[in-house]
Amino acid sequence: MLAPMNNKALDRKIKRHIIATENKIFMAIQPGLEEAGEIELQKMNLDVKREIEPGSLTSTAKLEDLWRLVLTGRSFSRIYLRLKEFKAEGFKELKKKIESIPWELYLNEGCEYRVRITTTHSRLHVHDKIIKALHHSMSEHFIALEGRSPRLTESKEKDPTIQTVVIRAVDDHFTISLDAGGGALYERGYRQNINEAPLKENIASALLILAGIEQKSLIIDPMCGSGTFSLEALSMTAGCLTSTKRHYPFEYWPSFRPVRYDWLIKQLKEAENKAIEVLASDIDEKSLEAARMNLSLLEKQSGLDTSGCRIETKDFFIASDSVLNNKDSSLLIINPPYGKRLALKDQLEFFRNIGKMLKTEYKGMDWGIIVPGLECEKALELKWKKKYLFKNGGFPVSFIIGCS
Repeated sequence: MLAPMNNKALDRKIKRHIIATENKIFMAIQPGLEEAGEIELQKMNLDVKREIEPGSLTSTAKLEDLWRLVLTGRSFSRIYLRLKEFKAEGFKELKKKIESIPWELYLNEGCEYRVRITTTHSRLHVHDKIIKALHHSMSEHFIALEGRSPRLTESKEKDPTIQTVVIRAVDDHFTISLDAGGGALYERGYRQNINEAPLKENIASALLILAGIEQKSLIIDPMCGSGTFSLEALSMTAGCLTSTKRHYPFEYWPSFRPVRYDWLIKQLKEAENKAIEVLASDIDEKSLEAARMNLSLLEKQSGLDTSGCRIETKDFFIASDSVLNNKDSSLLIINPPYGKRLALKDQLEFFRNIGKMLKTEYKGMDWGIIVPGLECEKALELKWKKKYLFKNGGFPVSFIIGCS
């Protein structure tokens, strides 16, 4: 039998079981790019483990580390607080195990919440019945505490006050989580102008991390499109928060401490570094205009000095006298046109010419290139050090890293 809630008792319980202990954190990342997330977590001195499902990382961390992950994690698409893991083969068992979750530690009474469910090879695959079991269990829990039960909603609105309970079932093994970041974390806020087939911000950051951006002082982005690689390089090396205008669901948890949160943001902003220099170019004026507008938005939202970023009209395949001398500290990053993004007359010849430029104009420079298929990779005629396979917009590609 649960004792009725009172503010002091609840606060003590939250401090003991949530704030003072380590919690399990789940991070979703683009499958194939898990190493980038591991690098980020290790840099934050957090342990990291890959789950069986591709694109799934977990860590144990204090609550403030969770806040920091959401605020600064560049490569993650979603971040959850894992509440419980268990096996259930029937709805009666499922309801009983959901009832054991101390919901008052995670949700404010009377709050709105929605449910997101995925099931794979599970006997309990009827979503409506799973939601019903969750809602009844949660309601009974709060009634036993003499509190107001959270209200289930089907709202799709991007409202951080609405909590999202994430239920995942694989082979009758269930995980119950809370979405800490409020949906897709790649939405930084600065990229409001895009060209065709844009690269998501978190994927761009993951690729830059894998290519070793931390050791570089200059990024060359010669097919910049709307500027995602360039702007992510600028903001991540300067230590900017992933979004300065966004509020997150964790700010509306019972465990949230505004004073500690404000202190954390202050510390993160004070630790900002000087942004890397960026040379961004393209031959498409529409894309360049989008890139310039996005750069202006980034500067306005973050207060970042973007004077180190040059965006200009330039054909990558025309030799230039301005190729840099300090190649050791430079990184050439290329996201060429492919698939539906742009119909090339001869795609293999296009990639063959990229390879030729790297072996002549950019000889001795580190590079990273997104490549749409093995034939294009062979056409480059380049030796690579590392290769990562992933999907961009549902299109299978590889990211190869090397030095020409």
